[in-house]
Amino acid sequence: MLSQLLPNRPIHAQPCVLWGSLARAFKLSILTLLVVLGSSLAQAATIAVVLSETRGAYQEFADALRAELRRDQQTHELQIMDSEQASTRSLADAQLVIGVGGKAMEVLATKDFKAPLLLTLIPRSSYEKLSAARREDRKTTGLFIDQPPARYIDLVRVALPDAERIGLLAGRDSRDNVARLAQVARDRKLRPAVELINSEGEIYPAIQRLFPDGGVLLATPDTSIFNTQTIPNIILSAYRFRVPVIGFSQGSVKSGALIALFSTPTHLGTQSAEIASRVLSGATLPAPQYPRMFSVGINAVVARSLGIEMDSETAIHDRLERLDRAEHP
Repeated sequence: MLSQLLPNRPIHAQPCVLWGSLARAFKLSILTLLVVLGSSLAQAATIAVVLSETRGAYQEFADALRAELRRDQQTHELQIMDSEQASTRSLADAQLVIGVGGKAMEVLATKDFKAPLLLTLIPRSSYEKLSAARREDRKTTGLFIDQPPARYIDLVRVALPDAERIGLLAGRDSRDNVARLAQVARDRKLRPAVELINSEGEIYPAIQRLFPDGGVLLATPDTSIFNTQTIPNIILSAYRFRVPVIGFSQGSVKSGALIALFSTPTHLGTQSAEIASRVLSGATLPAPQYPRMFSVGINAVVARSLGIEMDSETAIHDRLERLDRAEHP
């Protein structure tokens, strides 16, 4: 009877059976872990970043983008390349493509890839040169380097509250932007005046016509008018009429602009990372937009020479931020 109740195998075999079960469980755990790890790696989002150049402002942008993405809980794989390395093949596996600068934009406009495209470090006027099909397919958006018109006009009101007349030079690439600025100036009860410029030789006579009784000259990111060759002469011409120049870049302050409003490559890299994170989490590509972050620069030497007393850069920046929040709560 006892033999019928006992298992028909040696008792000393039970530890072997137990060990075998543990070994199988261990192997199963390892396989499960490998599957999970493999799945995580497979879900790492690839972002192809195409730089116009791999130095200077473009490298500063890439560093800020990388730093901000590290704060994200998602796993990202950045593939950074210059515009010459960008090809349909190199972009094929990307979940998002970011083009940085005008040269990158031009190259990417000719490539065929499926990922959504974010273009940045370009003015709005350059973005609007893209074909309507490219801009309206809901797979392309822009983060502009120029400031929203309301913020730029508000800079005049905040920094130079006595100024009433705003002079604007409109070239082939900036007529729409200048029209927007002029409309906002009128809405703010200022007096905008616009001169159309077709060649560099027309710039000085236009400045003479713009400022018979003073005012401020508002520069715009139109390289057909404001570039490294022309800016020094434009500033000198304006100062002959005791007219301060308001610039759109950090470099313009160093060149002699009284004050400038600008967003740095670090600002744009940080905001691009925020957009990328949302898109790769399943959000739709946002509409083209202006930079959220910005800086104010003042040339104190120019202010003294023109006899202009101004608040500090920080005070002006903070007032502009408050106006931004009031307009877009």
